[in-house]
Amino acid sequence: MEQRKDVTDFFLSLAREFLDECPLANLVCAYAGGSVGRGEADAYSDLDLHIFVEGEGDHSFENRLFRGHMIQLQVQAAPTDEEVYENPWAWRYLKEAKVVLDPEDRFTSWMNDMCAYMDSPAGKEKMFAQAKTEVDSFHEEAQAALIEGFPYSAYLAAWAGWIGALQMSAVFQGHSLSDAQLYQLIQKARRSDGRGGFFQETYLSNHDVQDALMLLTDYRAHLRSINEGNQFALAAENDWLVKRKVQRLQEKNQHDMAGFLLFSEAIWLYHSVDSNEWLENHWANLPTQLSLSLQKLGFFQADEQLLAHLCQASAEIIAEIR
Repeated sequence: MEQRKDVTDFFLSLAREFLDECPLANLVCAYAGGSVGRGEADAYSDLDLHIFVEGEGDHSFENRLFRGHMIQLQVQAAPTDEEVYENPWAWRYLKEAKVVLDPEDRFTSWMNDMCAYMDSPAGKEKMFAQAKTEVDSFHEEAQAALIEGFPYSAYLAAWAGWIGALQMSAVFQGHSLSDAQLYQLIQKARRSDGRGGFFQETYLSNHDVQDALMLLTDYRAHLRSINEGNQFALAAENDWLVKRKVQRLQEKNQHDMAGFLLFSEAIWLYHSVDSNEWLENHWANLPTQLSLSLQKLGFFQADEQLLAHLCQASAEIIAEIR
């Protein structure tokens, strides 16, 4: 634990140095999230640095290299009390925040107040209801996809609902927002996702993981070549970041978790450019070999029986939280 504390302290100091050398206009608060915010940073971690600014504006994302370390910079308008009270599930990540800079000494106490609300009976009740609505929405989307003849999209949506239920369990029962905690729950419940232990059976060695990593690199590069603009998910720096996350898991011989990470990355890339398109239509616009290779990362087809199974599995997970 001491090592993690040292690494976390290093990243917090790095964040303060970055903000000192690269000041941002209208900054009212900066905080570290992710593994640094949770105090779980290690040698493979990057720095998730969130900036609240005065005024209105688009939520922006950017990778910044600073002193040999990658900073994932997110800038957005400072939220109000009402925004958090209205949608606490969307703001649950404040619970893993470590304040880096608070010039007017007002956001540290504000975050504490917001977290206290989220931990209150009323806050928990609202978060639970909002999270369950998201899960239900995914299962409704899955049914719509199947009706329209898109079985891959149907499975992906239903599986996302199942994952959403596990995220609820991680937050309300495990009190954690970490990917590691979520994957532990996935491993425990893996036979209920309709995959039959796919990641454990597919990713048996470093070679298997490296093949998938190269595929993701090619996928990102192709999407970047055909999409104009600076889309955060398509930035080449993300290849380096995901490689480091994979290296961490390979060092622990967690090849199956690395496979899950790469599958999740593929979904993120798809949604970053074609979130309004069914997955099958997205694949149809890719080079054939790339499309066929991506399907092997863990994309399954669903039928009515499998959708019903995933919906029931999600309901059972949620019922256990109560």
